[in-house]
Amino acid sequence: MTLYKQQAENGLSLVKQAIIGYITAHPEGVTNAQVATDLLLESDFEGKHQNYLSWSILGLLVNEGLIRYRLNGRSKIYFVSDTTD
Repeated sequence: MTLYKQQAENGLSLVKQAIIGYITAHPEGVTNAQVATDLLLESDFEGKHQNYLSWSILGLLVNEGLIRYRLNGRSKIYFVSDTTD
């Protein structure tokens, strides 16, 4: 494994842990916008705030079964998954 790949994996792991910790601290659930803003993960490309980074990592965590979401209108509210889910 290259040094760069290892650094990227380490960084991703740290960001995932931070997001899970943040969601755990908010049992009422959080949106992608809250995660991006509060954890300083907001994207700003050409003046547009799309927050794809946090959205992508939330997707990874959902796919790994570590978090889940509930639809609230057009928004998703994210929660830590219960071990019984």
